[in-house]
Amino acid sequence: MKMSDDNFVKIAKALSDKTRFRILKEITDKKSYTCGDCEEIAELSQPTVSHHLKILFDANLLNSEKDGRFVLVSLNKKTLEAFCDSILDLTNKI
Repeated sequence: MKMSDDNFVKIAKALSDKTRFRILKEITDKKSYTCGDCEEIAELSQPTVSHHLKILFDANLLNSEKDGRFVLVSLNKKTLEAFCDSILDLTNKI
């Protein structure tokens, strides 16, 4: 899947923050988390974690699924793969 420059930059900016990167890494390792779990990972307040999750959602790096009272958050593999492919395309041109 070809990624636009705007999407690439949005993802790169989302991943440039160590808290968001840590959240994404933990979600990848466990496959899915609740928003409350993300608060524990980040060791930050709920509003701050919500802000970080919103940026990851806006970059299309996360999926969400309602499970009763909870929202399960998981990695959007297609977006991350497209981002990685774009990086590989850049490195292949060097």
